[in-house]
Amino acid sequence: MDERATGTKVRTGGLGAGLIAVCLWGLAPVATRSLVHELAPLPLLTLRQLLAAGVLLPWAVPALRRIDARDLPRFIVAGLLGMVGYNLPVTVGLQWLPASSAGLLLATEPVWVLVIGLVFLGERAGPRVLAGTGIALAGVAVIAGPAALSPGSGTRAVAGAALVLLATLAFGGYMIVLRPLSQKYGPVSATATSSVAGALPYLALVPLPGTAWPPRLSPSAGAELLFLALGSTVAGMLLWNLAIVRGGSATISRLLYLEPVVSVLGALVFLGERATAAVLAGGVLVIAGVLMTTPTSA
Repeated sequence: MDERATGTKVRTGGLGAGLIAVCLWGLAPVATRSLVHELAPLPLLTLRQLLAAGVLLPWAVPALRRIDARDLPRFIVAGLLGMVGYNLPVTVGLQWLPASSAGLLLATEPVWVLVIGLVFLGERAGPRVLAGTGIALAGVAVIAGPAALSPGSGTRAVAGAALVLLATLAFGGYMIVLRPLSQKYGPVSATATSSVAGALPYLALVPLPGTAWPPRLSPSAGAELLFLALGSTVAGMLLWNLAIVRGGSATISRLLYLEPVVSVLGALVFLGERATAAVLAGGVLVIAGVLMTTPTSA
């Protein structure tokens, strides 16, 4: 996303667009959790990413027409991190992890951006940021801990949590790799181009002609797939970039703290999940830690 913060007043529609994007993203784990019961992760991702890439292609054309050859590897890496490194582990992990827990774990994304900056970019962090990171990671342990101790399904639940955390780490790398491209080509064109690049590997998973593909889905599963491709991926990205342009990243990015709340509420309403005391306590720690690691000013 575009990192250029503005100190100007939020323009009309900025907060609204940002809220809609956060709601779309927050409901993505809920839809995925439901859909993986009918469609295996790889076919699900293939359909989702190729459909989204086809819709995003017009927004990628401006960047593709003037792309610097030196930026091509960065676009490819960003696409692989975002479309494969993030979406694949999340989709597989949601086979075994409740959507509410996954939504809370995904809230650690800013922490992993910070960790990557510290380890690979030589950035520095003050005591408050380090303490916030520790608190957020403690929240992760609280969320995953009870599952590890439960008999039978504990191993799968821990594996699901580990995959979701791996996805957040990949997304942190995606944000860092994409940042200079957003500044050079514009956030919408850069994000669309990286999304199209990241969808190309999924072409290898399309069955040969004559095979019954795409698979037949129930009406509810088809609606969930369209929501993930067109709602979460396409509309979410475009609305978020519109919000950033109109409201500035410093103001709009704070809306991301609502995303895990939407995930938990969505899981309660649409999937009938029950938020345990451990999940809620861990979620509070995660959000508190993320808040501590986030600058209060642009």
